[in-house]
Amino acid sequence: MDSQSILEQELKTFSWDEVDQFPSFESCEDIINFYENKICFENTLSNYVSEVLQQNQNVVLPFVTDTIDVRFLVSSTGVLTLTEVATHTTKDRSTADLKTVLETALNDLPTLYPAIKRGQHVQVELVLPIILNAK
Repeated sequence: MDSQSILEQELKTFSWDEVDQFPSFESCEDIINFYENKICFENTLSNYVSEVLQQNQNVVLPFVTDTIDVRFLVSSTGVLTLTEVATHTTKDRSTADLKTVLETALNDLPTLYPAIKRGQHVQVELVLPIILNAK
């Protein structure tokens, strides 16, 4: 079998939507299991976002009870960027305020390591659904 055939065969079985190692915060680095590491990453990020929202109740109040989807991009160098904040209702101005608060807060996140696919650092996009209850 020549190298071109091997490459074509490999590309057929290669999943571009999956990573070998999820992005990871420094506090999660010692966790070897993929799913435990993923849960640690998601919990760390969720807890951080929740703290930021609790400290900025004035931005959360227009939503009262809603679910927001916060879309992040983790670059291949470990830089986390907020790409979108979407709600299940339409409050454009409030959503823009919420996005601004979250973008500012991301500067204080702990060290983040990028996702890995086949030994290479890769960029991934993540969606974090957050249920708001500002009562």
